[in-house]
Amino acid sequence: MHEVGLVEGIVEAVERRAGGRPVARVRVRIGTLHRASDGPMEQAFELVGAGTIVEGARLELIRIPATSTCRTCGHVEDAAEILLGCTSCGSVSIDHAGGDELTLESIEYRSQPVETASAAG
Repeated sequence: MHEVGLVEGIVEAVERRAGGRPVARVRVRIGTLHRASDGPMEQAFELVGAGTIVEGARLELIRIPATSTCRTCGHVEDAAEILLGCTSCGSVSIDHAGGDELTLESIEYRSQPVETASAAG
């Protein structure tokens, strides 16, 4: 499950920036080429975030498509994967950009710390 590796990096970045403040929501821009689905990413976020400042926080993913530009006809297309041929003219002379981003866009903090089972009992 490669989502765990992606989320470990996200949680580490959040912890560095949050300075110990409890987190309510994390927004991440993620390229479609990472092939990371919402459900597995949310499960990995819950698993990796357990016992950290992101425990109980919501993960919001903003999908960034891959962009293919045909060098022959100039057609530009956004897609979930890299296109092998131009859908307009059929040329295989294509430039590709994006789709591989993984960027921590924003962190929303809680006003009060969340009580965990270990702290409550």
